[in-house]
Amino acid sequence: MHLKRVLAILAIAVCAGLPARAQMPSRGGNNVSVDPGGHPMTERTRLPADPEGSAEDLRLAGKCDQAIPIFRALVARGEGSELAQYNLGLCLLDTAKTARDASEAASLKHEAALLILNAANHDIAKSELRLVEMYLTGEGVPPDPIEAGKWSLIYRASGGRAALGLPNISADLQARLDGVLTDATWAQARSRADAWTPIPQKME
Repeated sequence: MHLKRVLAILAIAVCAGLPARAQMPSRGGNNVSVDPGGHPMTERTRLPADPEGSAEDLRLAGKCDQAIPIFRALVARGEGSELAQYNLGLCLLDTAKTARDASEAASLKHEAALLILNAANHDIAKSELRLVEMYLTGEGVPPDPIEAGKWSLIYRASGGRAALGLPNISADLQARLDGVLTDATWAQARSRADAWTPIPQKME
């Protein structure tokens, strides 16, 4: 009965045009959910004992084809999956390099950008830094140097970055930012950064 109820809710959500990031409850069994990229997920997928760590190891080993299903299952859980969203985004960007055609590559990059942006808006520092590069190059997003500058300022001031001991903006990346931003556009970037407020992360 629970499966029928969940499927009914999912059908209503789709008809109502809810955002792709909406997900159904996850309580085991045959629950169906939808990740931020709109991909249906099932909780019956067997995950490793340490799914986050295992998927990250696979990603670092260049095995995103194996890591993506694990990351998608984690992302399907919804709130609290922001780090998995970031890592899934990285894998999708990597996969886009070998896509069959330009359309598929663009779709993968767009989904990756949505995932990484959502993680960044939850103050996942690594995502904030990745967005600097993405907005500079137009990878999955329209090129926007001011937005790149904004995220560089947010990353620099991030409490998460300090807590994790992550490095500051590299000299090379800072030089690239300074090369495309003027005093006036840096002021705009600062204004955007000052207006930004992170989405509170779910407390367990």
